[in-house]
Amino acid sequence: MKKISPTSVGVVHTQFMHFDEPLLLESGQVLSQYDLAVQTYGSLNADHSNAVLICHALNASHHVAGVSADHPDEMGWWDNMVGPGKPVDTRIFFVIGVNNLGSCFGSTGPASISPETGQPWGAAFPVVTVEDWVHAQARLADRLGIERFAAVMGGSLGGMQAISWATTCPDRVAHCVAVASTPKLSAQNIGFNEVARRAIITDPAFHGGDYYAHNTVPEHGLSVARMIGHITYLSDDDMAEKFGRTRRQSSASDAYQYGYGVEFEVESYLRYQGEKFSKYFDANTYLLITRALDYFDPARHTGGDLAVALSSASASFLLVSFATDWRFPPSRSREIVEALVKNETPVTYAEIDAPHGHDAFLLDDSRYHAVMKHYFENIAKSLNLEVSVHAYADQQFSAQGTSNLNMINEVIQSDGIKQEISDSLVRQDLLKIAEWIPPTTRVLDLGCGDGALLDYLTRHQNVRGVGVELSDERVQLCVAKNVQVVQQNLEKGLELFDDQRFDTAVLSQTLQSMHHTEHILREMVRVAKVGVVSFPNFGYWPHGWSLLNGRMPVTGQMPYAWYDTPNIHLCTLKDFEDLCRKLHLRIIDRVTYNPSNEVKWLAGWRSTLALYRFTLDH
Repeated sequence: MKKISPTSVGVVHTQFMHFDEPLLLESGQVLSQYDLAVQTYGSLNADHSNAVLICHALNASHHVAGVSADHPDEMGWWDNMVGPGKPVDTRIFFVIGVNNLGSCFGSTGPASISPETGQPWGAAFPVVTVEDWVHAQARLADRLGIERFAAVMGGSLGGMQAISWATTCPDRVAHCVAVASTPKLSAQNIGFNEVARRAIITDPAFHGGDYYAHNTVPEHGLSVARMIGHITYLSDDDMAEKFGRTRRQSSASDAYQYGYGVEFEVESYLRYQGEKFSKYFDANTYLLITRALDYFDPARHTGGDLAVALSSASASFLLVSFATDWRFPPSRSREIVEALVKNETPVTYAEIDAPHGHDAFLLDDSRYHAVMKHYFENIAKSLNLEVSVHAYADQQFSAQGTSNLNMINEVIQSDGIKQEISDSLVRQDLLKIAEWIPPTTRVLDLGCGDGALLDYLTRHQNVRGVGVELSDERVQLCVAKNVQVVQQNLEKGLELFDDQRFDTAVLSQTLQSMHHTEHILREMVRVAKVGVVSFPNFGYWPHGWSLLNGRMPVTGQMPYAWYDTPNIHLCTLKDFEDLCRKLHLRIIDRVTYNPSNEVKWLAGWRSTLALYRFTLDH
């Protein structure tokens, strides 16, 4: 048995839930009865509000975390995500893992016995869809007395299920967490799936899907299918680092073998993965699940309009993608973000620059896990779960002499980059911006930093705010403050946001670091009625004095040396006002600041910082 970590849920057992109620499938066929394999971790609280459903990807199962009682060498596929003190903390949440219909890990599938024939279903098992899985899972939730999930989450295909939950059963999901997922497969992805299916179907041992009766397994086809899939899960950089062009067997002459056996390490690895997969996975299940992937497309009934397709969702969303994931690239997650923003649905989006490709969602990345941890801490706070899990926490931690209240505070508040959330703003330009923004309006904060402005405006002025930030650390701080944030490079524009979507767009002390200054100003007045910018004034007199002495200026507002400054477009007040005239921007207000941070209407040469409010001059 694997050594059990103190942060593991420990040894886990599978439960089997039988359902006699017929299930009408999307295809029109009916499953008269079925079983679902289930594992649960943690304890369901008194009002059943702390339940989290985790949906699995193609080749995974209900065994999400812990060590399997039936297979002691098997660790749950998302064990680094689920457990005591982990992002999805089982001291707080009741976590459910369920095996999808059509799978081969305990739920009813092609290898199960058909009640009508008394033989394995085989090729006769009906094609199932993501929506079918959601409906079956909803019945499981009914059985457990769960009316509404605190969150439904999953990666890859599991993320598709989470999205489907949010639209199919909107009243039953408080938060939708979709990682490394997509709103639908691209033609390339459907193509990969088809090649994999053909490898299986054309295997002589397949026998039209009824290989059980022939006592055979299409191992060759299934192995090739796995090899194809495995290539798409890794990034090119990851494969290059792991294998490169390393030879399987090197010789003194380093001569090629001039044959078709295993010659490179990557070939050996792929063959090993394929052969191992063919020993435990069912070929018919592979066909079913890849077809379910192909069919998933929430917008197919709305003329391709994803925003309309997602309009029924009432959950808040967390989306995470990975820069090197070429199977479900970040652009696909951004499609979902754009649709949700259009619907004014709360969404937070993190784009992690991890090197591991699609499989990154299964691995340990501190930035990724910090975002998940902060998000689930906020879910716990919103549901007052630090109170509702008292009995369970006392039971689990009394041996260590830790009081329940202290333990929960540690769970909710602990993080590696903890920052105090203040009821006041410190920076003078942010104070003035807050004064300029009317209550209950919509605000887009560009380069929002740690989310201090949006946090203040949300709590004190009831604004509906969205931040845009590139830094991983600052995105984490925003999520910790429960500030809605989208991780994106502003240089790429604001294509995620519709015209006039916001009342105010803010760009505070960021303009001088932008490469495309004119473009971002135009974009601000496209997406918002009013734009607000602040920037250091290069016309401040000590700057000129430094230049006269042959030195680039270094001041409180511009504290960088010439060789490491992020400031690439320095300007004076007059420069900015000239640019506004060129861009047909009408200045509504101008405020400047002197070194003592007193708000003054000052001449340009006496001010260190400038703050402008402007609109498009029609």
